[in-house]
Amino acid sequence: MKKLLPLLLSGAMVLGMSACGGGGGAASPTPSSAGGEADPAPSSAQASQAPEGTGGGSADYSDIKIAVMLSGPPTDGGYCQQGADGVRAIQAKYGLDDSQVSIIDSITTADAAKAEAEEMAADGYKVVFGQGGEFAEYFKEVAQDYPDTWFVTNGGSVTAPNQFPMCMSTEEGGYVCGVIAGMMTKSNTIGIIPGGDWPSFTKPGVGFALGAKSVNENITVKNTVLSATNANEAYETALNQIQSGADIIFPNANEGTAGAIKAVSESEGVYAFGVFGDYISGAPNQVFGNTMPDAPGAYVAVFDAIMEGRATGEIMFLGMAEGIISFEWNEELKATLPEDVVAAAEQAIEDIKAGKIDIPNEYEIGEKGADSFF
Repeated sequence: MKKLLPLLLSGAMVLGMSACGGGGGAASPTPSSAGGEADPAPSSAQASQAPEGTGGGSADYSDIKIAVMLSGPPTDGGYCQQGADGVRAIQAKYGLDDSQVSIIDSITTADAAKAEAEEMAADGYKVVFGQGGEFAEYFKEVAQDYPDTWFVTNGGSVTAPNQFPMCMSTEEGGYVCGVIAGMMTKSNTIGIIPGGDWPSFTKPGVGFALGAKSVNENITVKNTVLSATNANEAYETALNQIQSGADIIFPNANEGTAGAIKAVSESEGVYAFGVFGDYISGAPNQVFGNTMPDAPGAYVAVFDAIMEGRATGEIMFLGMAEGIISFEWNEELKATLPEDVVAAAEQAIEDIKAGKIDIPNEYEIGEKGADSFF
């Protein structure tokens, strides 16, 4: 078993592909919507400040072992690093030492995943995470043979008494961005640039479109799926959308997002949102704000639920109500916006937290297809 120890946490991750589906570029459908089963989770920053060894209580965690499997390197600054940072957040909160935490990287085949999972389960690991929905099927057979180990995937659709997916409801952040876009657009045309056609890319855009349409019935949506998540293609795609009338852009394309933001910065009267990263500095007068997931916080929330006996082997949705999805304003630009726009966005956040707004998760999107919402 490969163990990468220790891994330094990054102070500011690029949070690309942070939804339930997909992993390291792989695709896998999964759910995500408001109203999860976990109690509000501490952020990764809060977790790292918890006293070592307390675990939030008096329980002894000295014999607890956890692991995460990644499809790529744990220092990619994006999706795989989120998984590594997730188990490190658990380690920090519960005072686990390095011998209790394993990070297994570059797992790309079913045989390798099953072999690693079986080895860890036989060794008494409490929780084995898979950072990506593709791990759901890999874990399925092993989970049946090791009922005392929990298998949790960031995405996937497999549930069992000791296996379930966690799903970050990134569509909720997209919806809030859409409310702002629907009220601020002058052309009534908005652009969405997803880096792929699986849930981690499509569901935030669906939320964005629905949020815009909730306040502006005249909205036209341009949705252009990239063939690759590179900055050049995203830049050209954003320019094409802008030239065809879009004046607000919602790019969710990992490293490609920076290219789209650059195109916005060069286009007068055009605005954008940062998706899964802080992109305000790329166009400080044109990026309204960022929608952000707290992947380490999601890992901590799942681990808390398992250790407290609240895990049920069913999908765990983690969104704004649980403190995992947020919208962060560009405060300087916010100060220039009409009061009713700011109020509508803030009300949307409160309504999402209260479960008053129903935003399709990836199961529901999968049944209809993302295009049906545009």
